[in-house]
Amino acid sequence: MKDKAKGPALAGLAVVLAAMVSGCATVNYSSPGALNGVAVEGSENAASGQAVAITTSGYYMFWTIPLVSGDLRWDTGSGEIRGGTSFFQDQVGYQELQNALHKIAERRNCDLAEVYFSDSDCTYAGASYSGVIGALFGSSHMSVSAVLVPRKAKAK
Repeated sequence: MKDKAKGPALAGLAVVLAAMVSGCATVNYSSPGALNGVAVEGSENAASGQAVAITTSGYYMFWTIPLVSGDLRWDTGSGEIRGGTSFFQDQVGYQELQNALHKIAERRNCDLAEVYFSDSDCTYAGASYSGVIGALFGSSHMSVSAVLVPRKAKAK
């Protein structure tokens, strides 16, 4: 391969490898008891639950063809999202994040308060010749966070 052709080929390979490695979905919780006694806006009770944050990323060719994304599908066996990567499926969206968040809240018998969505997109285009290869790829990163407020026991 000629030296001039190596640059764009390596840049394209780097983008694909980065997408394969970092296209994942994760769920993070605050420490148990970290919100004890904290007044949560929109809730009758002080939170005694936890904060939860779900993040996912996706990488696309021409901004429309999904290459890899975080796997937000629900695993009924473990009671969590599958996490990890999902190839050629686009699971980066508000609906997918909201579904995962509601399933987590339901599993923990909690209501949601202070829900916050975040979204950012980027392209890998640049002014150099290798930037043309980067223009073919884009990524989207989304997250949602909320406070899990335990539901009151229903009186009989």
